[in-house]
Amino acid sequence: MMKRIAGLLVIVLAVMLVPAALPQMEPTPRVYTFVSQFQVPRANWAANSEDTEKTIVPIAEKLTADGTILSWSTFEQIVHTPDGYTHGAAWSSTSISGLMKVLDEIRKAGPRPGQIAATKHEDFLMQTSMYHEGSGTPTYLRVVCSNARAEKPGEYTATLKKLLVPTFEEQVKKGVATYYGVDEQYVNTSAPSTRCVVVSYPNAEGMDKWAAAINATQAKWSPAERAEFAASTVLDSRRDIMARITHSGHK
Repeated sequence: MMKRIAGLLVIVLAVMLVPAALPQMEPTPRVYTFVSQFQVPRANWAANSEDTEKTIVPIAEKLTADGTILSWSTFEQIVHTPDGYTHGAAWSSTSISGLMKVLDEIRKAGPRPGQIAATKHEDFLMQTSMYHEGSGTPTYLRVVCSNARAEKPGEYTATLKKLLVPTFEEQVKKGVATYYGVDEQYVNTSAPSTRCVVVSYPNAEGMDKWAAAINATQAKWSPAERAEFAASTVLDSRRDIMARITHSGHK
């Protein structure tokens, strides 16, 4: 289970990685994100990057321009693990059909050498209706995934919205982050209760400022609020990722 959760983290670069290019509103339109990731041997990293620029980037740019998808990104993991993924791509749309059109176009070209060299491959399909995109170009990504209480999965999102989302909103408005979202699986390939907070930043300094703001907010919580937040997730289920966004675009 823990390995599956760790694998799920990378997605989402669905988020963060591919934040929907929509203004915040109540309620926000539901956005779907497809994430395709690979474990590429270090000797093949340069070839993989070249393949990405020749295939995925032109297709994503074209389908963003015609409105098929809202946003897209490619990314490289910064913090690596022995069994983890190293590279990936993600794209977002307000419809499943929009996601599939991108996948169909990519598959027409057939697998590239960089993909063939990969030792592992996995896809995810995520969804979110709690997100806010600010301004700026995303450069770094943090994804924090935890298992909500299976018997009451909605409590985690509700608690997050109450205790941390106001700080999220403030940091996006300040330009510290370019996007935040709370994702869950549309196609459940791991625990259905998994929830992921996805945040993208314009620079490394943004990650420091975001962490400082969250720590300051948590320092003000009452004992009851701390207990409420802790009770909304499964103990020790949290897993994180950090990645660099190499290419991106949005409508």
